[in-house]
Amino acid sequence: MTERQTVFRWAAVVGNADWCLTGPLVTAVAAAWRTDVSTVTVGIAAYSLGFGCALPVWGAVADRWGPRHGLRAGLLLAAGASTATALCPGPGWWVVLRAAAGAAFAAVPPCTALICDAAPSAGERHRAFAALTAATAAAAIAAPLLGALASGAGAWRFAYLTVAASCALAALGTRGAATGGRTGGAGSRDRTSGARHPPLPVAPSGGPGRGTAFAVVIGVGVVEGVGLLALPTLLSTSLTLTGDPTATALAQTVYATGVLGSAAVRRRPRQLSGPGGVAGAAGAVGIALVPGTSAVLGCAVLLGLAWGWLHTGLQTWLPPLLPPPSRARAAALFAASSMLAASLAVLVGTQLLRRGLHGTVFAAGALACALLACLARAVAQHSARHRTPSPPPVRTGPAIGEGRDAPPEHAH
Repeated sequence: MTERQTVFRWAAVVGNADWCLTGPLVTAVAAAWRTDVSTVTVGIAAYSLGFGCALPVWGAVADRWGPRHGLRAGLLLAAGASTATALCPGPGWWVVLRAAAGAAFAAVPPCTALICDAAPSAGERHRAFAALTAATAAAAIAAPLLGALASGAGAWRFAYLTVAASCALAALGTRGAATGGRTGGAGSRDRTSGARHPPLPVAPSGGPGRGTAFAVVIGVGVVEGVGLLALPTLLSTSLTLTGDPTATALAQTVYATGVLGSAAVRRRPRQLSGPGGVAGAAGAVGIALVPGTSAVLGCAVLLGLAWGWLHTGLQTWLPPLLPPPSRARAAALFAASSMLAASLAVLVGTQLLRRGLHGTVFAAGALACALLACLARAVAQHSARHRTPSPPPVRTGPAIGEGRDAPPEHAH
């Protein structure tokens, strides 16, 4: 693991921990302000809204200024928002600051995507994304437990101060982490050293046009949102409607354990789309057909495995559909479209679950998982044939013409 991968992975862990902390802390926050839980829960929706809206912005920032600068800015803003959250006086400020925190943490996905995409081969890119997914899954397991402890002790403000301190430390770590790629227009100048680089490669012949590639990225993100991202939430909603809160909390932990276990499978990225689709479809069908808490928890493991295999595969193959100056935006649009589609799917699915259409909801999820597996395999095959090469690493030494040992200028 390189230094830059460690820093960016830690940033992803902190971002996911911040999100997973909020649920267990809602009751303590509501009690501190003597308000109802539903009022405080609005902050969770505000976080998601801020995160989704800011993703394309941070994608453009990462493409223009590089992942190191983009991530540092996002982490510093997140540190400020988390500190203000810990000190905020009431629920109104809570909602605003949670939205600000979501917008700040939205810098993490496109910036980490650029770092992982800098790996020279598909296998190494996939391993980098799999390790990132495993780290965030571990945070999803540990953060709710820590949040529950903080809630029980009435120390919810300390929990957010801890997040703020972690963001600040990660931001400091980016100062010494050289990034492995660069972005910008033709003949752009490296902002670290001032050296001028040759033009970046354009999309290869035979590959999709820029607009078509972005449409593919967004379309696949929508299918992923409906098929993978919405299903764990709908599973929790289904268990809540049956009046089993203990199983609801346990299902989320079991799901995260499945995601963590997906990183243990070492196979070629293209070989995981099929098993991922089968695991997702089997998990959704099992929830629809097999009664009992034990069976549902087993299906949650399958959904976690499906997310780990399919999502990391799509992260590996989707951004290379576009040339390097657009890959952070591709990663951001993929995540944003997936989140938006999942939100709509959860909204519709919850209403159907209330009407007793349990089988219909999860059967539709199974079909979406199968479709996503087919799309993942098609994208992998296309990217393998038409991948645009990544740019050369950024040179961190002095630019030509600078320093005592620079060669003399060419005489005209």
